Amino acid sequence: MINTEVEQRRVTADDRLQFRKTISLFATGIAIVSVDAESAGEVHGTTINSFTSISLDPPTIMISLKPGRTHRLISDQGCFGVSILHDEQESYSALFSGRVESDCKPEFVVPSRVPVLRAALAWFECDVTERVEMCDHTLFFARVVACDGSAGSPLVFYASRYHKQPSWA
Repeated sequence: MINTEVEQRRVTADDRLQFRKTISLFATGIAIVSVDAESAGEVHGTTINSFTSISLDPPTIMISLKPGRTHRLISDQGCFGVSILHDEQESYSALFSGRVESDCKPEFVVPSRVPVLRAALAWFECDVTERVEMCDHTLFFARVVACDGSAGSPLVFYASRYHKQPSWA
């Protein structure tokens, strides 16, 4: 029998720390979500590791974002790009996370409508189909309208650190 009553209790700082430590043991890839900025020719992006395939028919993905500029631009425009980073692009992750100054100069291309990183391991152009507010994030469900990839190894985040994997291609 499934217990459908969830105990409501206050989450402590220790609980959050334990959750962060435990969830970090789930290895994820790293991606950059990109969108046209308000300025002509400018691209705005943010680093994510909350990216998942939802459906093959139709091709649908989901990303999770906190409120901020990328969130607002995607909400306004209804489309975005996702670039999966390869194992030599840790500097891009740092740059778009906003936590580390980086002198790297990522180059974006627009395959049909939205910007994606030229040198990404894989990329997706997406149209938002649904938004779901969940706690302090918004889940954006999106139809994939174009995508492509190349051989190589992904940049992996595990135990709160970046890791390089041997090529699986």
